[in-house]
Parts: sequence; structure tokens; C-alpha cells
Amino acid sequence: MNKEDYRDKIEEHRQSFEDEQKEQSLSRVSRMNKNGNKNKKPKNSKRKTPLMTILFVIFILIPLTILIYFWKFYEPGKTIEQAEKDTAEQVVELDPSEASASNQDKKDQDGQADKKAQEQSQKDADKLAAEQKAAEEAKKAQEAKKAEEAKKAEEAEKAEAAKRAEEARIAQQQAEAARRAEEAKKAEEAKQNAKASTHTVKANENLYRIALNHYGDGSEATLAKIRAANGMSSNTVMVGQVIKLP
Repeated sequence: MNKEDYRDKIEEHRQSFEDEQKEQSLSRVSRMNKNGNKNKKPKNSKRKTPLMTILFVIFILIPLTILIYFWKFYEPGKTIEQAEKDTAEQVVELDPSEASASNQDKKDQDGQADKKAQEQSQKDADKLAAEQKAAEEAKKAQEAKKAEEAKKAEEAEKAEAAKRAEEARIAQQQAEAARRAEEAKKAEEAKQNAKASTHTVKANENLYRIALNHYGDGSEATLAKIRAANGMSSNTVMVGQVIKLP
């Protein structure tokens, strides 16, 4: 029942009350006509009935209505317009079956709204759970990828270190071999030099042949070097003579 229906019903009750008052007045007039007192005025007690009714309405019915209104419908903090709107929406209809049906419809609507709200809440919860699960899986995949990349980088670094170590070992071995070869060469040259530092003249040998055998060169410069080392003034040598070979 809306606000207009509520006002219409109040107007109907007021109209019915006025009709009853008119009927009572007409009944009194008709009784007076039957008794032959058309010009006789009613007693003062009869005239007090509308006044008493008005006083009853003003001092009892209206305050009681206001009290019921504040007790049933008024809520602190609401404006008058909102309270009137809520009051118009909450007025109880006269037909119990209609009120029961309306309440049932309202309950059904509330139940459907609650059901839809629960379904929507469940959908939202499922969607949120799916998003969280997807985010966790993506995070795990990212972490696994990072771990794999770190592992590959570590393996590559180890392989590079091993390669460098192998190259260093090979270089060291080569250097060691070269050093040993150089030392062996120097030792052989020293041995040969030590062995060839002197020469005993044999038969049919002369200074030229000795220089050619030991130096591979029988030039005058080589002969001069040999003569200088042995204090010789000529190229003449004797069998058994020991000659220094510089």
C-alpha cells in the first residue's frame, strides 16, 4: 500500500464518520418530528456529542496516533520525508490474505536476491582463487626458469673455468717442455764446447783442416782466432800438439 492509498483510506473513514453523524442527526430530527416537537430544540447534552468527539480526537486519538507512529516507524537520524516514505511503504494492508501473499512474495524475492548474491559471491571467490592459483603457478614457473638459468650459467662458468685451467695446464706443460729442451740444448752445447775446447793434432792435419772440422769455416779470420788463442805466429802445427779452440 502506497502513500496515496493510505490517504484515501483515511478520507473514506472520515467520510463514513461524517455520514454516521449526519444519520444520527437525521434520526434525532425524525424522532422529534414523531413526538410533535418540531420547534423544540434538543437538549444541551445532545449538542455535546460532536464536541466530545472532537475533544476525543484532539486530545486522545491524535497523541495516541503520534505515539504509535514514533513507536513503530520513527528511527533517529532520518528526515521527515524519509520517515513518511518508510511509513507509507510499511503500512499494513487490511486484507490479511493480500498481506500474507505480499510478505511471501517479498520473502521469495529476498530469498532469490540472497541466492543470487551467494552465487555471485561464490563466483567471485572462485575467480579470485583461480587468479591466485594462476599467479602462484606463474611465480613458480618464473622461479624455476630463473633457477634453470642460474644452473646453466653456473655450469657454463664451471666449463669455462675448466677450459681455462686446461689451457693453463697445457701452456705450462709446453713452457716446461720448452724450458727442458732449452736446458738440454744448452747442456749439449756446453758439452760440445767443453769437448771441443781443445784438440790434439793428428797425422796429416793442419790448422786449416782443424778449423774446418770444428768451425766449418777455414777462413783467415777463423785461423787468426785460433792462432791468437794459442800464441802461434804461423799456421804450422805438429803431430801431438794440443791446440785450444776458442
